Amino acid sequence: MNKPIDSKQIKDSTTEVVYDEVAATPTLNDAAEPGGMGCSAPSTEPSADGCHAGKDEMLKAAKLAGQSDILDQYAKDYPAGPHDQPQSMCPAFGSLRVGLRMRRTATVLSGSACCVYGLTFTSHFYGAKRSVGYVPFNSETLVTGKLFEDIRDAVHQMADPEKYDAIVVTNLCVPSASGVPLRLLPKEINGVRIVGIDVPGFGIPTHAEAKDVLAGAMLKYAREEAEQGPVAAPRADNSGGRPTITFTGEMFPVDPITLGQLLEPLGLAAGPVVPTREWRELYQALNCAAVAAIHPFYAASYREFEAAGRPITGSAPVGYEGTAAWLEAIGTICNVSEADISAAKQKALPGIKAALGGISIDGTITVSGYE
Repeated sequence: MNKPIDSKQIKDSTTEVVYDEVAATPTLNDAAEPGGMGCSAPSTEPSADGCHAGKDEMLKAAKLAGQSDILDQYAKDYPAGPHDQPQSMCPAFGSLRVGLRMRRTATVLSGSACCVYGLTFTSHFYGAKRSVGYVPFNSETLVTGKLFEDIRDAVHQMADPEKYDAIVVTNLCVPSASGVPLRLLPKEINGVRIVGIDVPGFGIPTHAEAKDVLAGAMLKYAREEAEQGPVAAPRADNSGGRPTITFTGEMFPVDPITLGQLLEPLGLAAGPVVPTREWRELYQALNCAAVAAIHPFYAASYREFEAAGRPITGSAPVGYEGTAAWLEAIGTICNVSEADISAAKQKALPGIKAALGGISIDGTITVSGYE
């Protein structure tokens, strides 16, 4: 029961004005609070089947559940840096955002309710105007395999070809650690593609790499489709018949336009940006002359481009020397003549040099960021 508040304490209080007894109401978990009533006291032992078990426990549980191949590939694709996993938002936000930005694509999450709430809140905060599907579970459905059946039923209910080209199903930490086998989902239902991915916080460093997990899975699916026969043409083709360069990594809308202007003297055109905004753009991205790896961590995506026989060059046109090297690299892998490469440099570099000369910085710059 709530303890009554002494009116004298209210009157004599010098640190807080108290108007009612709400502050005395026991919280869901006040065991650690001074004078707490021990409600919902937390266990002192981590549980491997809970979302708060800790990274090491969940990693161990996932490997015991047969997820070693997936986790080993993630460790190879996204090696931990000097600080292991930076303090950033849940990695799954990256793949969720990629799916929510695509036309005719539905997203479904399988994970703890608190995680799903946070991810949907964040995605809508960032401007997503679509619902996020959620398949709930409890200990029983998780252990008995009923969760997988519920996920399968959910995608069957959602698979409407009038609405969707693809449905993306994402396992968060607990289903990933428990080995919920999304790979056993049908590859397509009623013509709607089903793409299942695992994006556990204990296996993916940050949300940046999670974007690649989904982009790579989609490219793999699209590449295999293209190998089987004709696929949908792009909604718009601005290449003018010129060979295109596909860019990897999210960028501002004006960036591909600027890159296209740099490529024009080389006889090349800007292609799609991966992650794409529509499924059919995946075919267009794969049908390129070369790939410009603007962002370096798209390891799974690069693996699919290599499987498609597409050459890849790293870095981006940044600064005077960087732009010169980038144009040289792009021109070389696309067999552009030295004369055209020189012409492209001559068109782009003087303006960069003049701009840098006008705002030169003489000092030390410290670059810091959450990635």
